[in-house]
Amino acid sequence: MRKRRISAGAILVFLISTAAFAQKTNIDWDRGASFSQYHTYAWQKSPHPAKGFWDQRIIDAVDKQLAAKGLTKVESNPELWVVYSKSIHEQKELVGTGYAYPPGWGWGYAWGPTPQVYNTWVTKEGTLVVEMSEAKAKTLLWRGSVTDTISDNSNRNINTLDKAVAKLFKGYPPKEKK
Repeated sequence: MRKRRISAGAILVFLISTAAFAQKTNIDWDRGASFSQYHTYAWQKSPHPAKGFWDQRIIDAVDKQLAAKGLTKVESNPELWVVYSKSIHEQKELVGTGYAYPPGWGWGYAWGPTPQVYNTWVTKEGTLVVEMSEAKAKTLLWRGSVTDTISDNSNRNINTLDKAVAKLFKGYPPKEKK
């Protein structure tokens, strides 16, 4: 019986930890658009560009995915405009451990509270939004966003970015309804 509890607890911890580190994506597109007619794209300047090396890393990661989908990057007269924006915010988590019983009635502090310890964890969450618009009509065709935890390790963040952008464009171009 004890073995079952331990294995059930280990499985529960594993499932919770994988859910906590999973990238959250959100994708939407113009259901009336025919994505098969678009073959070229160009970048617009980001309204909220990343700092330092990250601006070019984001552009390179998106370029890689769009090239894999058959789109060609051009300098002028694109069929699609691509733009990204990013946001970073702090996520705070407060976790209390221990037990705190209220004092018993008529018993003084015999039932007194035990020490309770609170730990606060602050993590940074980054969200990347990529939008694609038709160049001639200037209408939004596709928007995808991905959110994940940012590490203090630059190499880990580069790996996370590559995986996040690949996940973002996994279903691109959207399937056309017939």
